[in-house]
Amino acid sequence: MKKFAFILLFFTNVYSAEVDNFTGRFQSNLNDSTKIFNNKTNEYFKKGLKNANFGLLRCNERKLYFHLQRYLNSTFFGKIVRWVNETNTLDKNFISVDKSIYRDFVLSESIVLGFIAKLRSVHSPNLKMGDVYLGSDKFEHFFSSGFRYFTSMYIKRKGIKKTLMIGLKEEYGILGRIPTGVISYADLAADFNGMRFWNHVLQKNNDILGKKFNFGPYVKCKRKKWVLVKKMDWSRYLDHSMDEAINCSQFKKLSMVKKVKNRLKGIGTFEKRVVSCPIDKSKLKEMVEKYKRFAPFFINQEGHRVVDMKDNPLVKLKDMDKF
Repeated sequence: MKKFAFILLFFTNVYSAEVDNFTGRFQSNLNDSTKIFNNKTNEYFKKGLKNANFGLLRCNERKLYFHLQRYLNSTFFGKIVRWVNETNTLDKNFISVDKSIYRDFVLSESIVLGFIAKLRSVHSPNLKMGDVYLGSDKFEHFFSSGFRYFTSMYIKRKGIKKTLMIGLKEEYGILGRIPTGVISYADLAADFNGMRFWNHVLQKNNDILGKKFNFGPYVKCKRKKWVLVKKMDWSRYLDHSMDEAINCSQFKKLSMVKKVKNRLKGIGTFEKRVVSCPIDKSKLKEMVEKYKRFAPFFINQEGHRVVDMKDNPLVKLKDMDKF
């Protein structure tokens, strides 16, 4: 029991930051952060390569990924997510829990939002990348969980079924449903796209969505040194699948769904209409069409609802012989 409590506390601090993509969305006119974010990402890329090129091991792939992750990883293990949350160079919209659509949650519904939020901040800031509105927590999933997806799929060759199970088990378990009561499909979309990014670093495999999405390689070995041959551009990866107001979350209890929907009634757009999730069905449809057969595992077309543990992507994936 003590071990479980420690694990829960650890993951709650590392991964369980939540985001409200509704409150203040229509009132805050955020500047596009893509250019600044691109510059910082490529700066970290170069620093990682510099470290990877130091020493006797030349163009060693394990060494390359190790040093890239020193910069491109989660808050605890890398620098980029911490930079996103702390820098003043990005235009951000921060919504505290007591002003968010989750403000009515209690401890029996959500350990994080109903209890821990009263002790410390657990929300991530929102920012705008192109026309995509998303929380900074998505970059944590993109780099950290994305690398675990990449390792499973392309290094250990476990296949896409077992790879997708990584995020689904976490979101329906210790990183989502258990600590927060929220199952974030947008987090799962960030995991998937992070896998695509890490595959593009050396681009030894075609992109899982098809060759037209082969954006790499970003790095090549030249004269026994890793060289950045193409710059990272966030517009290739970020889309509306990572926006929780379009790719809606699900909740552990029906009471949570009712509380969120009630709060949404009080949020008006400039058109003074009632907000519901998804706020743009056409953009959600675009995501379903983009991800095709993978969409059911991280695109939610049902809106805000209580999760049915007998009818969720995790169960469906387990029951599929071939995928």
